[in-house]
Amino acid sequence: MRVAVVSAVYNEKQFVGRMIESVLSQSRLPDEVVLVDDGSTDATPSIVQSYTERFPIVRLIQNSNQGPAASRNVAWRAAKADVVIFTDGDCVPERDWIEKLVNRFGPPEVAAVAGTYRTLNTQNKLARFVGHEIAWRYRDVPAQVDAHGAYNLAIRKDVLEELGGFDESYKAPSGEDWDLTYRISRKYKILFAPDAVVAHAHPESFWSYMKNQVRRGFDRIKLYNDHPEKMKGDAYTGRLAKYQVLAAACFPLTLWMFFCKGWCFVPAALFLFLVGSGWSVFRFIYQRDPSAARYGVGVQFARNFAWALGAVKGVLRFGIRRLW
Repeated sequence: MRVAVVSAVYNEKQFVGRMIESVLSQSRLPDEVVLVDDGSTDATPSIVQSYTERFPIVRLIQNSNQGPAASRNVAWRAAKADVVIFTDGDCVPERDWIEKLVNRFGPPEVAAVAGTYRTLNTQNKLARFVGHEIAWRYRDVPAQVDAHGAYNLAIRKDVLEELGGFDESYKAPSGEDWDLTYRISRKYKILFAPDAVVAHAHPESFWSYMKNQVRRGFDRIKLYNDHPEKMKGDAYTGRLAKYQVLAAACFPLTLWMFFCKGWCFVPAALFLFLVGSGWSVFRFIYQRDPSAARYGVGVQFARNFAWALGAVKGVLRFGIRRLW
């Protein structure tokens, strides 16, 4: 079985060298490494080029700034492999990562294998919170999943060819990998491999993180228009999230009720729901990192409004086929 590791990279000068080094140090080496630069404006292309000059299995392909979906499609189509493993330029795989992913292939109905994260930049409180929350979300993920991110995802190339790869109408890094794995899971199995781990540099800036969450809310509406059956949730996204978004969208519209006798309970109830709905996450993280858990209370509360804002923009842009 020939294996290619591929990545679409954009302005990743801080970590892309570490990512390539970790891939070249695997217990099971890849047969090729294909990196597509998506129009970086920093030193990313020159860093990657320095590896292509020293390691024949590493290739660099230049692309204009078309977004991760388009550049990932360029990468996997250029690969001459049976299995294509996707990761990101800010990820550093553990030494047995490829081995853990590839060993789960075998039956023809297994089209993909998905791994998980650990936090690379543990010095940052927001990054630690994001990492712990991801661990909370993955705590009950079943052995077979229907959704996963392309930061740690191995897919048979013939399945990518059959389905056409990533949908390039998803321009930002948000819903394109969910869309692809939804489509794969309709016909094939996607196995979850919790021991196939990449370290990831999670967001460090609060406002950049919130901006990204607005985009996620926006793309989620497009995703649900494309896959309305997933409104009820998937292996990663619980049912509670849509109620948090709805409550956050309604809360500003009810603030005037604070000043109306007999109606102040409405905004108060929404507020308590938005805060209280994060209790399970808080308790999980507090047992491991009290500082990150306390910081995360405000992050979760603010993120509900970011999701809601993005969702409103998405509804205005795409409409919605079905709300519940």
